[in-house]
Amino acid sequence: MKKALVIGGGSGIGYEIARTLKLNDYDVTCIGRKDRDNFDFKYIKCDVTDSDSVVNLFNTVYDVLIYCAGIISREEETFEYNEYELNQLIDINLKGCIRTNQLFIDSCIKNNVQGKIINISSISNKGSKYFPIYASSKAGILAYTKSIASRYEMIQANVISPGVIKTGMSYHETPNFDDYIPSIIKKTPAKRLGNTGDIANVVEFLLSDKASFITGEELVVDGGYSLPKE
Repeated sequence: MKKALVIGGGSGIGYEIARTLKLNDYDVTCIGRKDRDNFDFKYIKCDVTDSDSVVNLFNTVYDVLIYCAGIISREEETFEYNEYELNQLIDINLKGCIRTNQLFIDSCIKNNVQGKIINISSISNKGSKYFPIYASSKAGILAYTKSIASRYEMIQANVISPGVIKTGMSYHETPNFDDYIPSIIKKTPAKRLGNTGDIANVVEFLLSDKASFITGEELVVDGGYSLPKE
């Protein structure tokens, strides 16, 4: 049975990815910053900004790494930049991704594993008027993933860039998120909001033999939201 590590698997997109992997007979371990009692999967509480704790995760050899940990700062919208909060954003979204990816790659090389990495970015990685730091962190994920796919022949690495997906993070970013849903749907050719299953389905595809010739690519999953409007 192949082993999969889902960083940020405690809720939202990460949890749905973990659930889908389990249905595909993976031995799944989820990582998160919060305590979880009676969780559905193996769960390890770990802060990806803590180098020592992250190193210990890779005492186990994994075949698959999914990185979908991420935070957003509402202060970006107000121009009241809180240095600590913005450092946390870069540390978790980008540096955490790089740190865990490199440790996973080192483990694959050491143990002769043909590893697979899927990093979760965002359609904002092309730039965002309201969340420039968040967008920058997600752009870094895209560039980094393409780089490691080119550099390490034994690693198949790809990026999924979700559009607007309704999760708990949506309401942290925008407490009145429900008020914006009609406008989002109007701008989306698929005429619906995205859900966590839409992302998990693409993960399932990328890990399958049908996607064995795809590496270093970005798959945008947004129902057409980011397409030109005219």
